[in-house]
Amino acid sequence: MERQIRKDANDSVARGARMLDYLGYCFTPGNVRMRKSIKQNFARKAKRIKSKKRRKEVLASYWGWCKWADCRHLWNVITDNDMSFAEHGIVGRIETKDGKKFFDMEKVNLEEIVKDDITILDYESDVKTQYGGGRCVVKIIHQGSEKKFITNSFTIKAMLQQAREQKLFPIQTRVLKKPIEKGRYDFYFE
Repeated sequence: MERQIRKDANDSVARGARMLDYLGYCFTPGNVRMRKSIKQNFARKAKRIKSKKRRKEVLASYWGWCKWADCRHLWNVITDNDMSFAEHGIVGRIETKDGKKFFDMEKVNLEEIVKDDITILDYESDVKTQYGGGRCVVKIIHQGSEKKFITNSFTIKAMLQQAREQKLFPIQTRVLKKPIEKGRYDFYFE
């Protein structure tokens, strides 16, 4: 009997599948799971508790266990995905503290999109950036993905204001540039 146990232990070590049970988790190469007894207690408590307030407290406690292990499926099965923001329609911020629209996407430089076809979706004017206030953030589609650029070009700001007044968004166009003085350019839409 003792020989069989040693043989099994040696086989698992040779295969690299030895499990380490430490601090409530079971570690194997490429995998971290919760200890079985903790999973069982989690399932029992989640089923037994009826008070919404207490259930929330208990689930928050077990969420702490689940988030550090590979337990996404376990969490969804036991809680019916009770804490997913996406399932409840909660998204990231869409406005800044001062009420301006916030475009959470890749930022491109105007130089990168000169002479490329773009679609202007929306813009926010009078935005303060690290370079100063009065800037304009423009949300565009460039090469099939949503992006944004920030500009202080009076020409672009005026053209965007006129397009908004005429309700032209979304509008397809190109960004062009013209020299205004030595080494400086002004950008405008075609």
